[in-house]
Amino acid sequence: MTVMNRRDFNFFTATAAAAFCSCQAGPAAPDPKPRVRPNLFYGLSTGSWNRVTRKGEPLPLLKILDGTAASGFNGVRLTGFPEILERNGVTLERLGEELEKRGLKFSTTSFGGAYYQREAQEEILKRWRVNLEAHRRFGARAAVVFPPGPVRPEEEKEAFGEMGRFLNRMGKLALEEFGIRMGLHNHTDSLVETPAQVDRFLEETDPRSVFCAWDTAHLLLGGCDVLAVFKKSSERIVFTDFKDATRRPSPADYLAPNGERHAGDSKEGRFFNSMLELGRGEIDFPALLRLLKEKKYKGWIVHDLDTIRVSCSESWRVAMEYIAARLDPIYQ
Repeated sequence: MTVMNRRDFNFFTATAAAAFCSCQAGPAAPDPKPRVRPNLFYGLSTGSWNRVTRKGEPLPLLKILDGTAASGFNGVRLTGFPEILERNGVTLERLGEELEKRGLKFSTTSFGGAYYQREAQEEILKRWRVNLEAHRRFGARAAVVFPPGPVRPEEEKEAFGEMGRFLNRMGKLALEEFGIRMGLHNHTDSLVETPAQVDRFLEETDPRSVFCAWDTAHLLLGGCDVLAVFKKSSERIVFTDFKDATRRPSPADYLAPNGERHAGDSKEGRFFNSMLELGRGEIDFPALLRLLKEKKYKGWIVHDLDTIRVSCSESWRVAMEYIAARLDPIYQ
């Protein structure tokens, strides 16, 4: 029989009581401001709404901001920037107003490019400057970049060499001209996925100008020891995604709220079924947070959930309850 400790008992008793009172007294007034912690900001990614938005429709940015604030999170990472603003008819100035209205902060964006292709590098730098201007405008201290897709095994060494040199250039530009640290976000089906590729990225880049923005779920699914990766690069972590996952996914078909379906035995189905809400998978988040506390980490932890099964609000409720019960007592 599982024995609940006093802290968890008090938390879940309070949660149940609050739920009962809300049912008896009618809808409660929404909390006007997300919770402010001294060292950490918890964020979401607009990309999670891909699973609840009809194909071809723009992600509903203002509704996303409403849901983010209502769930107690501090901000969002903007995917598809600046297109997500353009498709919603929102300028950077209005974005700032909408964030302030909800007590939210600008987190970062999801920036990518074929960094190893020399003919693409100047165009990437132009986009990079635009991206950094937005970060500076909102006072962001870290910017996240995503790796390009994989290359053939025989091309990987050369691609890493060129990518490393260019990432060093991008990171130095971000630091020297904008005062922003650039962190790379690992990803499945990319050039930085496996343990060997993670190590090669760390070796090929300058730790003074290129930092880490690890995604825990993608590290796990890439075959990495998540805690070991955090330990070996702890001095370089400037941003991170906390999302849970399992290497033993359900064989059932994955069905998203927007009607998107993937067979359980397909590559996509296995991927979506591998992604889980915080506390429901195999990753030891308390251990990761203790390490971040030891290093006096200050910054963002984003819950970027690739899989939505019921609704975004339900997934964020589960995540925030886990954060309050298991993570806040360790480090805030």
